[in-house]
Amino acid sequence: MSITPLTTLTSAPSNGHQSSLENFSVRRTESIDAPQIMKLIERSTEKCFGKVNVVNIIEKAVLSITLTSSNGEVLGFGAFYDYPNSKSYDPKLWEHDMIPKYGLEGVTPLNSLFLHYFVAKRPYQHDIAQEIIRTVYNACVYVQSIFLLSGTSHLGSALLENFARVKNGQKEEKLFLCQRHGHVPQLHIREARPEDNDDLAPLFTQQNKVLSETYGDYFLAELIEAQDENHKALVAEVGGLAIGFMCVSTEVDVDLLNKCFELKPYTFLHKVKKKEETPDDNTSVASESVVEDEVEDEVDEDLAREETLDIETSSVDRKVPSQTSLKSGPAAKSSKGEVSAADSNRSVSIPPSHVSEPQSETSEKPKDTEEVAEAVEEVIVSAEPIDFGEPTAFCIQLFCIDERYEMRSIDFMTEAFKRFPDKDYCVLTIPHTISEFPLLQVFARCTPKPTSTLEQELYVFHRSALLQNITVRFGTEQDTTGISYITRKYKGKSTVLADYNQYLSAMRDEDGTPLYGIVMECGKQIIGVAIMRAEMDTEYLRSHYGLEDFIYFTQHSPREHGHLYHCAVSATFTNFTKFFLRECLRLCEMSCMYYNVYDSATSQSKPQSTVEALHHLVQIRPRRQIKYPVELLKGSPPATYDNVPIAGVLKTLPPFALFHINRKLTLEPKMVINSRIVVVGASDVSLSFLETLILCPHMHFNNLVLISPEGLPLTAPSSLPSSLSYPPEYMNKISLATSCNIVNAKMTSVNRAEQFVEVDNGRKVQYDYLVLCTGSQFQCSLPQVEEKKLSVSSPVSRDVSAVAKIQPFVPPSQATSLDSISKAEGIADWVKSHPGPVTVYGTSLTSYTTIQVLLEAGIPDITSVQPPTIVSCFNNPQVLEIVETSMTDAGVKIMRDYVLSGYSCEEEGALSGIELTPTQGAVETIPCSSLITLQDKIIDNDTFQGINNSCLVFDGRLVIDTDCHTNDPVIYAAGPLTKYKRAFYCDEFTHDIYCSKEIGERLASIMLPIFDPSFPPVEEVEQYELPKYVRPKQVYAKLPGGYHYLNISKPQPLVELQTAMMDPNYGRELITGDKETGYFRLHLNQYHTVETITCLSKTEIEMGNICQLYGLHQQYMNSLEERFDGGLITDFFAYLREPWSLILYHDRFAELREEIKELLTQPNQPGEESLSEKVCQLVDEDLAIEDKTKLALFAEYNDSLAKQSIENRLFSYLSYNKYHLPHYAGRNMA
Repeated sequence: MSITPLTTLTSAPSNGHQSSLENFSVRRTESIDAPQIMKLIERSTEKCFGKVNVVNIIEKAVLSITLTSSNGEVLGFGAFYDYPNSKSYDPKLWEHDMIPKYGLEGVTPLNSLFLHYFVAKRPYQHDIAQEIIRTVYNACVYVQSIFLLSGTSHLGSALLENFARVKNGQKEEKLFLCQRHGHVPQLHIREARPEDNDDLAPLFTQQNKVLSETYGDYFLAELIEAQDENHKALVAEVGGLAIGFMCVSTEVDVDLLNKCFELKPYTFLHKVKKKEETPDDNTSVASESVVEDEVEDEVDEDLAREETLDIETSSVDRKVPSQTSLKSGPAAKSSKGEVSAADSNRSVSIPPSHVSEPQSETSEKPKDTEEVAEAVEEVIVSAEPIDFGEPTAFCIQLFCIDERYEMRSIDFMTEAFKRFPDKDYCVLTIPHTISEFPLLQVFARCTPKPTSTLEQELYVFHRSALLQNITVRFGTEQDTTGISYITRKYKGKSTVLADYNQYLSAMRDEDGTPLYGIVMECGKQIIGVAIMRAEMDTEYLRSHYGLEDFIYFTQHSPREHGHLYHCAVSATFTNFTKFFLRECLRLCEMSCMYYNVYDSATSQSKPQSTVEALHHLVQIRPRRQIKYPVELLKGSPPATYDNVPIAGVLKTLPPFALFHINRKLTLEPKMVINSRIVVVGASDVSLSFLETLILCPHMHFNNLVLISPEGLPLTAPSSLPSSLSYPPEYMNKISLATSCNIVNAKMTSVNRAEQFVEVDNGRKVQYDYLVLCTGSQFQCSLPQVEEKKLSVSSPVSRDVSAVAKIQPFVPPSQATSLDSISKAEGIADWVKSHPGPVTVYGTSLTSYTTIQVLLEAGIPDITSVQPPTIVSCFNNPQVLEIVETSMTDAGVKIMRDYVLSGYSCEEEGALSGIELTPTQGAVETIPCSSLITLQDKIIDNDTFQGINNSCLVFDGRLVIDTDCHTNDPVIYAAGPLTKYKRAFYCDEFTHDIYCSKEIGERLASIMLPIFDPSFPPVEEVEQYELPKYVRPKQVYAKLPGGYHYLNISKPQPLVELQTAMMDPNYGRELITGDKETGYFRLHLNQYHTVETITCLSKTEIEMGNICQLYGLHQQYMNSLEERFDGGLITDFFAYLREPWSLILYHDRFAELREEIKELLTQPNQPGEESLSEKVCQLVDEDLAIEDKTKLALFAEYNDSLAKQSIENRLFSYLSYNKYHLPHYAGRNMA
């Protein structure tokens, strides 16, 4: 099982305490730590916490922390929950019982946690306990108290040193309390004084020298002395030293911000003035968010982005697929304003007012707003008509804090609002290239408008967000009005209200599934609503998605899985969204929550709405499924067994993208990346690159953009061969449009100086990193008129360098090429619109698939013109013969070794014929009413011009190095568009011979360390050595005659089959069947592993299964060679469909093989050679090992520890994956 890496935590400063621990690290606990944790358990641990399932404790904890030594040894562990560790208290109601029982004034689920388990290695218990507690308070900014409930007062000195007994006169239980102020106290914030310059200057200089170099060494002192009523400077002080600085100002260009960002949910940063200050007795108590909502009612709806969630969601940058494809918007012209920043990671400035403005979508000006209560008090307002007033925002101009205290950055906010009691909002901007730092975790990110010219991100914080009297509870009938109001602009409002009423009336859905309605309130005002129901398809989710990368499924009972259908939170309180989700899980007594994202065209059995919390969830990677021979697994009489997998595995549901959160993820923040990453082209490389970024669980990318003329490839026309990497169903399961803006346009130029891409409608897309993966396309062929170039030994060049020589050429209107999916889908209709003879020119695989589409459409009089070529697209004479015989039988005329040399057009320009020049003989003219040219794929001319004019090095293709860098450090490229530098002397090793999906994943791995330095770097290659790509090239096509064609081959330059077979190290080929029964060819290399697979059959091929055979040794396939040579295998299709083979197709089988290889490298005794090392040594000495040596090795293996370990691992694998592989014998049956 793969475990997703979690965020490393940082312990807070120890307030002077000297720890005896050295070279240790604190991190979040993973389930694989359980064996080491169990070794630390003592008798006193069981007396304090009882006997527990450590794995279950880790799985269900909202925060579990492990302290490890430098060599990875676990030294200590602590697990924290959001409810008491006692059966005396109901987890969902503990606050109603415990708080009054113990008189815990001010304690809420938001500001408290419970220690459920703690172990530590002697003699470090005291230091470990303090480190873990400090880490908790450092990671959870709202937590003020940690409780420990135990049946004994003998906790051990390590815990007693940190926890104090809470008295209540009861003997059956003992409650202990550890408070924040003893470990990580809130920072003392005061106004800055000039003498603070001495403490702060080194801090600024350490992080960034720009300010001191620009303004001198005493710029801080001058800034502090310049304070007035509109400019304030605050300092955080610890132990008499200034460790943080914040400069705030009321000088904010609100008009500019409104032009560039969606600020409607924040009353456009203006005050709201009520006509009457006295609330009506019949109106409910409301917070600031109500006033903001009322403002929205009076604002033109066009100010909001089209097709986006319209309820206070400015901080959310997730989109609904197929509804948020951003049409290439107006150009966002660069406006590089001066940024006063002491630290690019900590400091910001509000942009200047003089910025080039695009055409605004609306000229409406905000009208008026309301007054806010002082400090952090709640406000009672009436629902009277509202007018807009003065701007009500101040900004953070400069901010810097010592990294040891940065998690307490929120402490600045209360004091900042006290300095401006008449302001409601604090705004802050940062450059796109700066990742979010801890202060921004409590801010809400504003969605930029398509017309934004500001090269910065905007964050907003409302003073009401300082309120912490947040409660989450089950909804009641009295909440209906508040829910109706908060969802009044929700696109699924009627569905939300219908589901909520269903919850009130029956607490179950119409099908009997438990239903939950939960609300979040602040000051008796509804600020959030969520509707969940029990997840009934858990087995389907487990078997079809990689959930076990995040949870141990066996530790979560079926009733602990819930499905989120609706969730909305007021924009003012978005920083509490994750707490809301955590409370939903606690109240519903669940541990896992799911949300499905469907394509807009997919009908749902139970409608759901877009949830605002989507960016807090992690997207789960879909799992590849086995194609089961169900009839064979059922058995036939008199057999009584049934080895068919469970219903959840075989169940068919509409494809959807799965998002997930569990209890241990609710306190794990994501790293938010604002860098603008623009990807050009929707090739497999691009899709793989974006998929890798989006499915990175600990990162969230706000500004991913894909530029493609036709958007995402969500269909698979049969006229185009498929690489099988991104079929339509898989595309719906990863839902790239949810996390990526789609620009339906074509790149025409790249402005490297100002970093923007211009598209074909003249608009511009700005970037911080540009990724070019346009690939190559078919183009209408130019007539070849030089007969001396035409010969079989020197075929027409397919080198894409030809693009540099092409002059502007406009083919006849009746000539086309399949350079887009839309053309491929409509090719049959296009041909029908031009009655008469049809010519398909080319020898590419696409030419054959296109002919098949035309034949299926009933189009007659088809001619296939094939220019001279050395190697056919099949590189297999038997396949070529079968296909071309089928074409001839279907009435297709084949003209071999002819080159298109001219067009014959009528006076009005209509195509009437084409001129063909043979390798020998005179020019021939054949009638032609429609011509489809599918010979050479070249770089699109617009793409070439855009690349060449931007001075990127183009040498036939775009030149890159081994890490996909172009000559511009922020522009990357990959795929068939590219080639390596000539210094490598490897012109034949281009990206088009490799698996595009693997290339995209490697490109993402190259770029991810830029945003997260802790991300493991890609494996380095030696100078002038190319990176190794190992996945096979695979292609599927529907060919003339109705044949299904599948070819899987080793990534290498193309060599004619007959020539390759002459190599003594070629290996052997195994072939079964013919054109009637189905042709199946396996090529085994000299090491007896599968290197090439070719299938041709009139029945559907189980492609997902067969593709997994590549790279397997023939012994995995039940001694394939021996059975084939003995005549026991006459049909590979049938043989590889037998039940014994299904484990080979399991998506985790490759991991099992790697684990077995690892076990073979372990020696029986320390210092001995392992069995694997002995075999390698024998192979190095003599490739042909003698029989007696083999017997000796087998005997040694049978007596080794490795044999037992491998058997144990295999049985464990079969047991854990029994829902996929039920027909294999388990340990007790073997």
